[in-house]
Amino acid sequence: MDAQAATAAWLARLPAAERLAAQAATDARLAGWIAGVLLFLAAAALLTRSGLLTALLRRIEADRPRPWLASALAAGVTALVLVAVKAAVEGAVAWRVDTILTGARSAGAATHLAAAASQILPSAAAAVLLFPPFAWLMRRAPRRWPLVAGATALALVLALGWLPYVLSAEATAGPASPGPAQAAVAQLVGETRLPATAVLQSTDPALDADVTGGFGHARVVVGPRLLAGPPAEARADVGHLMGHYVHNDVLIVCLVVGMVVAAGFWAARWWTAPLARAMGARGARDAADPVALPALAIIAAAAVTLAALAGAAYLRWANVGADAYSLHHAREPDGLVAVIEDEWAREPDHDAVAPSPPETALFYSHPPLTSRIAHAMAWKAAQKAPEKTPQKTPQKTSLGGG
Repeated sequence: MDAQAATAAWLARLPAAERLAAQAATDARLAGWIAGVLLFLAAAALLTRSGLLTALLRRIEADRPRPWLASALAAGVTALVLVAVKAAVEGAVAWRVDTILTGARSAGAATHLAAAASQILPSAAAAVLLFPPFAWLMRRAPRRWPLVAGATALALVLALGWLPYVLSAEATAGPASPGPAQAAVAQLVGETRLPATAVLQSTDPALDADVTGGFGHARVVVGPRLLAGPPAEARADVGHLMGHYVHNDVLIVCLVVGMVVAAGFWAARWWTAPLARAMGARGARDAADPVALPALAIIAAAAVTLAALAGAAYLRWANVGADAYSLHHAREPDGLVAVIEDEWAREPDHDAVAPSPPETALFYSHPPLTSRIAHAMAWKAAQKAPEKTPQKTPQKTSLGGG
């Protein structure tokens, strides 16, 4: 079979108008991301160079040092400025993307800006509450605080990301009802010797499937939509999730994210004061100095961004492996592609099917749709399977998804 022709045939099932709109929306997200970074850096630099923080701190510490109050005030002002800039960019980008994807049905710009602005006050309040004890730790242990903070951050990432996966907390309605899809998944569990005792049915209608667990046990949960669909799709989707379980991808991505965040604390210790002085806060002594907060915010934002990018990069690689696991064990390339396309069609905010490398790096935790389909069709061609070229569906007129 011709893998390229089969890939093109599958892509032709997706309305051309939706594919074009998805690419335009992804381009808008990239432009917004670049603008957001530049505006964030400019706002932090202007806040530092204006001397506003220095003047406020001098006033409240005119008679005696008040480190906790000074830290809280600087954190509140810095958060208000920087989160307001972030919210304005996010609101504008959300409105632009919504307009591209839904056209006349898009909510107005004011609605999107108001939704984004709702994060400003909670973020400022969190900064006022959290930064003073963090600054105290930096003053108390000037050399060891990155180790303490980094270990705490890694533990939190594992507790919030990996532990629920191991504990398999999804609500279920008991064993899945017998049927072709249930039988196909049960057969796959037996063939792969996955340590699961049953195929369970999810109570969440939005969940297609999940495979969770750890330490020698696994839990296979399938949603009602997948149970009512073709067995090939159920086997392919569950096979992909089995790949993540077997490869320990959730644990590894949590470790990657946590370690990058931990490295960010060391970067903050070394570089906050020099960056603050370069931005205009000539009296900045260390990362605990309230006047250095805009510089610390830049380093923190960079660390969080790099952690997210590192996690997404690992997940893109891991999803290639999970697709390969599904293809090797479930042996349903057409079922896998059907599931991939259906997930894309049901997403309200479509991603481009063939994005640029920067867009892929910034926004994608899975390989782009085109490359995943091409991978499945190349595997199918390598197996010399009989070709099942899908019939092209009529073009949709809606830009809002499946």
